[in-house]
Amino acid sequence: MTTSLPVRVGAASAVLALALAGCGGAGGNDAGDGGWFYTTAFGNTVTLDEAPHALVVDAYSAAALWDYGIRPAGVYGYGLSNGLGLGTADPSTMTVVGTDATFGTETAASLGADLVVGYSSEEDPTSWIWWDSAQAQQINAVAPFLGIDPSSTLDTTLDQYRSLAEALGGDTEGPAIEEQRAAYEDAKERVRRAVTAAPDLTVLPLNASADGVYLGTPELTVLGLLSGLGVRLAGPPTDGPWATVSWENVAQYPADIVLEYPASRDVLASAPVYGSLPGVEAGQVVDWDDKRPNTYAEYADWLTRFAETVERSTKVT
Repeated sequence: MTTSLPVRVGAASAVLALALAGCGGAGGNDAGDGGWFYTTAFGNTVTLDEAPHALVVDAYSAAALWDYGIRPAGVYGYGLSNGLGLGTADPSTMTVVGTDATFGTETAASLGADLVVGYSSEEDPTSWIWWDSAQAQQINAVAPFLGIDPSSTLDTTLDQYRSLAEALGGDTEGPAIEEQRAAYEDAKERVRRAVTAAPDLTVLPLNASADGVYLGTPELTVLGLLSGLGVRLAGPPTDGPWATVSWENVAQYPADIVLEYPASRDVLASAPVYGSLPGVEAGQVVDWDDKRPNTYAEYADWLTRFAETVERSTKVT
């Protein structure tokens, strides 16, 4: 196990890495002194004395890196308790460092963690997006944090993980991953063809809880992808990722296809309005999740199912 190492942003390393970075980030095993560096999509550079050997990653990063052969030592975060964020990653091979917003710094230290990876934001790319500043400081004292920007397009998010996997020594060019990438691109093209053939169909991205009804907007990565492929999304104009509406007002946004949030199924099943929506009555429903694991295989599968739904759907509004 390696010892905990601080983040060092060296001017020469940062300039070189930024020149290589593009949208996805860049890194490698030569930081000018034989060490390891990586420049994130946010532009900050993480530099270590040697390539990291004991990664601690959030569940979504575990899923994204797993297909490249990266095997983290520890895992934490949302999507772990229910397993939905892990994709094909095997939780039995990783030590759980924390679930939801908790993080066990002592557990991470006992693993010899030398790099922590997870979703982050422009506000503080050295912190997981759900930590406060005090918690982030404690964790950075154990190992530096490397942030992934999930607010960009899906393609850019996938590129970030591919770039990081390459810097970590993962297999980013093997036949298995190339097949998954090809399937993802084929699925996107199938969606594009399907909506071009049925341009009048509208889609309602629906989520609900006991507290309210939420309609997704293109600010959510997965819906931004669909919108970019030509899908017409129903819902009120809003500046955020979600529009909150009442059940009484859902009917104001008629849709031929309904996207059903899996975590909402019990609430939706008990809501009479949901069953009366035209798309639901017609059986033109497909699941969706804005927190789906960021892998080519996962999205190839879901986009294919979405395309199949569009292909068999008719105008009912």
